[in-house]
Amino acid sequence: MPTRIVFSNGDTVTVSDSPESVAELLGSGGLAKLDRPWGDTSIFVNAAEILYIESQDERNPDIEAMEAAEAPAPTPVASVPAPGGPAPGTPGGPAVQPR
Repeated sequence: MPTRIVFSNGDTVTVSDSPESVAELLGSGGLAKLDRPWGDTSIFVNAAEILYIESQDERNPDIEAMEAAEAPAPTPVASVPAPGGPAPGTPGGPAVQPR
């Protein structure tokens, strides 16, 4: 059963090992090498920086959802006044340049 590790800075990470196995590895102190659920990466975790660990549902992580959550939101495009819009120097109108 995968385990979620919550760090003191609020970050979380999920690893493949069971909570009991993770606790045993972290109990030895220093850095513990843990495998990620999708099997192609491992991480080293500093036991001193962990607040708690908890078990997770056995399911594959939704990689697309994780990547979408990390993507910055698009910035809105400023609207341009339509021709015949507000006069220069009025709120919403173009700025008046000094001579």
